[in-house]
Amino acid sequence: MKDITTAYSEALVEIGLADPRVVVLDADLPDSCKTEPFYKACPGRAIDLGVAEQSLPTVAAGLALAGKIPFYNTFAVFAVGRSFDMIRLSIAYARANVKIIGHAAGLSLGYAGPSHHALEDVAMMRALPNVVVLQPADAEECRQMVWWMKDYVGPVYLRLMRATVPNVHAEGWRFEVGKTELLREGSDVTLYSTGDLCVNALRVAEMLAGEGISARVVNVSTLKPLPPEEIIRHAELTRCGVTLEDHNIIGGLGSAVAEIYAEFAPGKPLRRLGIRDMFTESDDCEVLRDHYGLADADVVAAVHSLLDKT
Repeated sequence: MKDITTAYSEALVEIGLADPRVVVLDADLPDSCKTEPFYKACPGRAIDLGVAEQSLPTVAAGLALAGKIPFYNTFAVFAVGRSFDMIRLSIAYARANVKIIGHAAGLSLGYAGPSHHALEDVAMMRALPNVVVLQPADAEECRQMVWWMKDYVGPVYLRLMRATVPNVHAEGWRFEVGKTELLREGSDVTLYSTGDLCVNALRVAEMLAGEGISARVVNVSTLKPLPPEEIIRHAELTRCGVTLEDHNIIGGLGSAVAEIYAEFAPGKPLRRLGIRDMFTESDDCEVLRDHYGLADADVVAAVHSLLDKT
């Protein structure tokens, strides 16, 4: 079990020591984003701009033009929502080599309420040309993504949940951008999940197995680009599909998979589970997830409903 943000922090130090071009930007949250170890390991290569999230993209773009590899960090709701116009023009349009890290995404900051719940960030970043959108399922995937981001030339949005989860990957596994990862074989239903909800999907698959239902579990950690064949190869092997995400069902994983099903697997049933286009309330993250339909029982019920129709 390891915290995903801690894994990011450790990987950031690793790439900083390996490549002097790596620089870090913060907006008054180096403690919450766990970037402080980088400040100590790579002195003179980190800047805290203070409460000025809207300035992060332009400063980062300027550093990228000067040959640096900037990783800018703040809560996801600010990293994207408060900064979107600058991201669109200074980073995406310019193809600037900037890495945007959206911390504490989704309902991670439960008690902070809707002002801090990032439930639209994937939709916004998926809509921008030239931007890669990633979300790791666990600490090891996060570490490998950070190393990949350092070497990739172009804009990347890395969405991080504030979660401590077990490793879901097989020994020797290697991250590949644009590829889905099969976590469990199954023949009745495909559970497409992203982020720490992959653990939930695996748990639900065990519950369904006890009922004689075979669930295929797929980690969709590259939310863009998402080649259709990476979804269809799973869809063709099961009777129906369910998506799980800590995000609005509009524009996120559910929409991405539905777009592919509509074009390449018409008639194949699909159910999207996530936040159903509403502003959320304040409470513990897991309490909120259960309240908004992401409880294990809700996933099981969705599977039953789909299988009854096929």
